[in-house]
Amino acid sequence: MSYKAFISSTVEDLDLARDLAQRLESAGVTVKPVGSMTAAGEVVFTKIRRELRQADEIFIIVTNDSVHNSNLMFEMGAASSLKKRVTPVIVGLKPTEVPSLIKNMRHIQYPELADYIKNLEERLKVA
Repeated sequence: MSYKAFISSTVEDLDLARDLAQRLESAGVTVKPVGSMTAAGEVVFTKIRRELRQADEIFIIVTNDSVHNSNLMFEMGAASSLKKRVTPVIVGLKPTEVPSLIKNMRHIQYPELADYIKNLEERLKVA
């Protein structure tokens, strides 16, 4: 069984999400195709809930454009309630700009992504 990741991002951050997806896939992680949730309204939320349930880890890309996005906060809350590993990836925000909810979570800065994925790869080999 492969390790599955879900990447939560805004439309403005799709390039970052695609980069993360490519890095994860190179490490052997199965990633839901980024940008594939293009249905409307309730259908999207149903698909997102299903994908969150199926994922082992949820990555939330947090940028200046998305830091106050209610959809990302919904996905973070839904993932937490499902007891999923949630990993916010902070891109370009000063520590004072990161919401306290995320500050209190295990999160990574974008420049630390390569090290995080290397550690993830090691975890997968052990499992």
